[in-house]
Amino acid sequence: MNYAPFPHSYPQQAGTPQWTPDYKYGWLMAAMVWVQIYYMVVPENISGGFNSGPGYYRIFKVGLLGVGVLLMLWRSSLTWLLLRRMNPFLLLYIALSCASVAWSIEPPTTIQRCFNLVSFIAVCISFGLVSWVRTRFQDLMLPILTFLLIASLVLGAVSPDLAIEQGTTETLKGSWRGVTFQKNAFGHLSSFALVLWFHALLAKERKLYMIAFGGGLSALCLLLSRSSTSLLSAVFACFFLVLLLRVPQNLRRYMPFIIATFALIVVAYALAVLRVVPGLEALLTPISLITGKDSTFSNRSVIWQIINEHIQFHPILGTGLGAYWIGPVPYSPSYIFLSKMYFYPTQSHNGYLETINDLGFVGLIVLFGYLFVYVKQALQLLKIDRAQGALYLGLFFLQAIANLSEANWFTATSFEFVIMMISTGALARSLLDYRLRQIYGEPGSIRTDRRSRSRSSTVPSGRRRMTSVIRRR
Repeated sequence: MNYAPFPHSYPQQAGTPQWTPDYKYGWLMAAMVWVQIYYMVVPENISGGFNSGPGYYRIFKVGLLGVGVLLMLWRSSLTWLLLRRMNPFLLLYIALSCASVAWSIEPPTTIQRCFNLVSFIAVCISFGLVSWVRTRFQDLMLPILTFLLIASLVLGAVSPDLAIEQGTTETLKGSWRGVTFQKNAFGHLSSFALVLWFHALLAKERKLYMIAFGGGLSALCLLLSRSSTSLLSAVFACFFLVLLLRVPQNLRRYMPFIIATFALIVVAYALAVLRVVPGLEALLTPISLITGKDSTFSNRSVIWQIINEHIQFHPILGTGLGAYWIGPVPYSPSYIFLSKMYFYPTQSHNGYLETINDLGFVGLIVLFGYLFVYVKQALQLLKIDRAQGALYLGLFFLQAIANLSEANWFTATSFEFVIMMISTGALARSLLDYRLRQIYGEPGSIRTDRRSRSRSSTVPSGRRRMTSVIRRR
């Protein structure tokens, strides 16, 4: 379906419902996202017990799911239209994850992880139902990510033993983890913030002094984390944003080819890291020089070898979502890491291998389907709203690279993928919003506040009932 450039509208017939501004309950959605990300980022020893204990956990998840379901029922017409625009492979992956309870080697763990994913998708869908503006995603994400980075620096100054890794190995010594669980999570948090602030600079969406503060803070925290994967993925994503938003007008027709080239680079890098193609690891030499790490990325290749051996036993459907990493207990297949590596890594350190291990090659196909549709929708949005389309493509490449050495895709304990799920919902709502504006025209009442200047989303008003009209609920 073709989408006309903003702001385009067709002539309205008499009696046709018009758009009216919709600013209700934006605070509720913001609170849901803030609490969810805070809960997943900050460990209980730093939060003061706010997110510790099974009782808090159940209340938190049930509350998110309940509020999300209520919002979807309240705006059921809009929910239905949004679901039709939602990435179908995201919903399919969650359905496959829930079905994996039937063959899981640890059903209780899989059930818990599936419940997490269901609550996440409820928030993801609800995000696009209330108080929508075209920059809603970054308007919500930038404050919370920046707040967590500021809190990390404050914690490092007040309690260095909590904010700085105490290990003596080369990869841990002097690395910051801030208010997160460990240094890699802190690096991912910083890389997300850096990409968002850099996008704000290129798109001119924030004042320069705010960008200087937020971008400088993000870059500093990224360097303090000493996470080579986060550094590499952030630099790659930022360079990609420059290509999309600063390329001359006469070269924009070649953008699909440039994006395809970037995707091929990521694939080649993945093959080099996993050593699938002999000799391709030579591509890692410049990466090692830049990051100061060896080509195995801190001995991750041993982890990948062990995971590959386990995959051979259940290659089609895997062993169930999250059922492999249940802790260093003797009856778990993952217990082998203690005898072979003398430590427990808690994840496969590769999002693609982790997907195969959990849901087999069927899950990997669904994952690739999700990534393909995500890029396709972002390219559609790029033709309509270049700044927003570029942002979602930048986030895609940020995570596509990060998942080569960290397992974040569809991980129920990963705040990184929660952010990507919310961006998936925002991407779907952006496409839906422009289509509805194309049909119903611009808002009937114009406001002069900041939300109106951001071209806020609206819901139609009017008494005439039509199947294609979203009714205020």
